[in-house]
Amino acid sequence: MSLAHRSLPSEYRPTTATTDKPPAYLEYVLGLTAFAAGAVDVISFVRLGGIFASAMTGNLAFLGIYLARLSFYSAIGSGIGLVGFIVGSGVGNVLTRGRSRPAALNTLLGTELLLLLVFIAVWFPVGHKNGSLAADVLISLLAVSMGLQSIVGKKINLSNIPTVVFTSTLTNLVIGLTDALSAEKFALPTDTRRQATSFFLYFFGALVAGIFAYLKVPVLVMLPAGAIFLCLMAKALQHEE
Repeated sequence: MSLAHRSLPSEYRPTTATTDKPPAYLEYVLGLTAFAAGAVDVISFVRLGGIFASAMTGNLAFLGIYLARLSFYSAIGSGIGLVGFIVGSGVGNVLTRGRSRPAALNTLLGTELLLLLVFIAVWFPVGHKNGSLAADVLISLLAVSMGLQSIVGKKINLSNIPTVVFTSTLTNLVIGLTDALSAEKFALPTDTRRQATSFFLYFFGALVAGIFAYLKVPVLVMLPAGAIFLCLMAKALQHEE
């Protein structure tokens, strides 16, 4: 390992610099958080006034549209989502600075699960009318939880997968596929397979949430919390120093 890599905290070292196989639970966490992000974006878009609590690029575009149309309630919701995500990312970074990866992931996933459980508890007894205080509280809970989840991706640091926004993942996936197709012998790199899996699971989370939303299945709002709970269970079953 080079001196430059040795000086970095382990969670920020490039994964290509070592041949060590990452703990298996990290693969599950990547997939399950991608599923959770897809479900969160559908819940927030379909049920909370057309905003994204995870995909901040899309949310920023919607904020511009809503302001241009003078749709102030929707613009406020998008703004709350953006601020909440920033707060979650900042808090997640501060809480885990200097901590080992296992301890950092326990803190991040545990706090995210707590916020998602509060979201469920608030969801059922209140209305979700666009612009209402209840809707804004629900948006903030989802956005902060997704901000925390963005730091999960940084701590895992596998294959440049962020766990919340998948445009860059799609770009890296296409690069990996085209490189493999142009090689003399076709073989998908581990990074490309991992990126494809995460991209599909984000879509699958959105698909399942979309079906539940269309059918008005109450368990819809439990999908993200369920995925993060499974992340913690997967981590608990495998010890990492």
